[in-house]
This record gives sequence, structure tokens and C-alpha cells, in this order.
Amino acid sequence: MSKRILLISDAGSFWTKRYIENLLLPDGWEVVVFPIWQAQGRFDAFYADHHVTVYRDTHRLPVVRRIPRLRMWVRIAANARSLQKLGPFDAIHNHYLSQRDLALGAAVKRANPNAKWVCSYWGSDLLRQTGVELARMKRYLAQCDHVTVHSSLHIQRIQTLFGERIAAKTALVYFGQTVYADIDRVRAMADKAACKAHFGLPVDKPVICLGYNASPTHKHLELLKGLRTLPEDTLKSWSLVLQMTYGSMDNSYFDTVKEAAAAMPCHTLLLTEFMDGTESAYLRLAADVFVLAIPTDAFSASLQEYLYAGARVLRAKWLKYPQLTELGIDTAEFSELAQVPTLLSQVLARELSAQEKQNRAMLKDKYSWDTVREGWLRLYR
Repeated sequence: MSKRILLISDAGSFWTKRYIENLLLPDGWEVVVFPIWQAQGRFDAFYADHHVTVYRDTHRLPVVRRIPRLRMWVRIAANARSLQKLGPFDAIHNHYLSQRDLALGAAVKRANPNAKWVCSYWGSDLLRQTGVELARMKRYLAQCDHVTVHSSLHIQRIQTLFGERIAAKTALVYFGQTVYADIDRVRAMADKAACKAHFGLPVDKPVICLGYNASPTHKHLELLKGLRTLPEDTLKSWSLVLQMTYGSMDNSYFDTVKEAAAAMPCHTLLLTEFMDGTESAYLRLAADVFVLAIPTDAFSASLQEYLYAGARVLRAKWLKYPQLTELGIDTAEFSELAQVPTLLSQVLARELSAQEKQNRAMLKDKYSWDTVREGWLRLYR
């Protein structure tokens, strides 16, 4: 018997694609995606090949176009009616939460009362939203069947924000990782020097990766400015890589970062093209140090991948990862950005112990899709 699910998610996100590819399709689900942002064409071929329906909002709403809040509610109602023509649905799953998208999920749920409704926080939607926006979500979280988060710390935040009733139906479920297998495959055929050469980086210089996307929250400019305080000879002995392949690509910010990187006395590389699993694996294996300075993080895949690949990690002290503590994985920390330049030299001088390598290898067993798949499917039952 077929099962039909509505994903209210970012159609252009590789997380949405991987969720469908590694979890829903193998379990026999027919998938409809409602794009929460403008649908990007990046995965159109994948969706077409796998008979995934991507909803297109064609409602123009000329009468209310000058009244933003009213327009939002009218559009929600119109889209809910149109989505019903693609149903009925056995499950409704909101990925990355906002009042608008939760209201749409609630409207579809009313028309499909037997469907399981799951609402998943991705990280910044819980950690960086304003109090007003979070308060607007509460009524919908009270109605849904399950809420999911990616850290035990976030369950505590749910309880503080929304109370015990919503916390009681909140589950800790991780997104599965696919790059572990890619890292294993690339590592079997290319050593670190070959991985550096793959990107045209000098094979005899340490590679330091600053952040993992194009958002200004990764503090690219501040980190580059701080590194300029180091002796020029030290900088010339390093290579810097800034991965700006996705995220909020503001042209003026990118141009400023590009100019600052070009002014560095060392070899610098800005990556801007989308990287598949193989390319990501090459980069993780090429890295000697990964620097993470963002304000909040929900145990990002990039962090996991750099750790699994063997890079030393230097991260902000305010980023808490109980997952790493559980596995006995230690990283170097800084409490302010000004400490990064000095700490980099110390981190580069230290080799990973055999025990550290063994602990990092456990990431694959704990966070692969094979491990986490049943936790997600259980929510739909």
C-alpha cells in the first residue's frame, strides 16, 4: 500500500534531497515537496527522476498584495486548498520552522486528520529566531504529533520556551550523514598530499579551512583580519581555504571577503561551486585545521566530516556539543576571535593520538543514515 508524505521544506537544500533519497524513497513513500523558499533548480532532475512532486505556488493574490500579513494568511489558505489536490497525505513534515510554514502544515493537517504531523527544527530556526517569532510557533507545536531537534541542549531550550507539554513530545533525532562513505572511498585512493593537489593547493603547506558556508556569521573577515597580525613568514607557510559554496551569498559581502583573501600574503582559495559528496570528502581530507566561529550550531555535518577525516578542529567555546563529549572527542577552543591566530600555531603543532582517531571513527557508526533511519520512520507510525 502506498504512503504519501508532504514535506514543507527547502527544495533547494541538499538536506531535503538527502532526506528523500536516503530515508523516504527506500521506505516506499510517495513524496510531495512544498518549497518554503523560492524553488531552486539545483535538484530538479533528481526530483523528476524519482517522481517527487514539487509544488508550484501560482497564486497571484492581487487584491491583498499591499497588505503583507493579510497576504500571508490568504496565501496559506490558497496553498492548503491546492495541496489537498495532491493528497491525501499519511504524514506531514515541516522542516525548518516558521509561523508561516507551520500554519500551512496545520491547515493541511486539518484536512488530513489521520496524518502524522512532525515539526523539525534544523538549528538556527530555534537558536537565532526572535522571541516574538518563536512565541508565534507555540500554538502549532502544541497541535503537532512530534517535534524533533538535533541536540539534547535543544530539548532543554524547547522546555524553557514552550513548556513541558511540548518538550514531552520532542525527540532527539539526527540527520544521517552520507559523506562518511565518500571520505572512506577517497581516503582509500588518495593521501593528504593528493587531496591538497586536487584543489591546486601546495602539498607541503598546512591547509586551514575557515568556516563552511558563505554566511557572514562565519566571521571570514574578522578571522582574516586577525591572521594578518601574525608574522608574514608564518602566514606564507600556510594555505587558507574559505568554503563559500552555499548559504546567504550577499554579493557585496562576498566581494569584500574575496578582496581581503587576495590581500593575504599566503596562498588562499575561495570555493564557490556546489560540492558533491566526493568533492566535500577531498576538502575534508585536505584540511589540517578547521576553524568554526559561528554564533550557534546544531552539530553541523561539516564539523562531523572534518573530525571524521582527521582534521584538527579549533572552535568557539560558546558552541556546545554534548555529542562530542559522549564520544570522548576533544577539540581546541577559543573564547574570542583575537585568540585564533596564536592558537592556530599550537593546534598545528599537535598530532592526533591513536585514541582520538579511534573515537572519531565512531562518528560513522552513530550518525550514518543506517543508524538514524529508524528513529525518523518511527515518528510517522
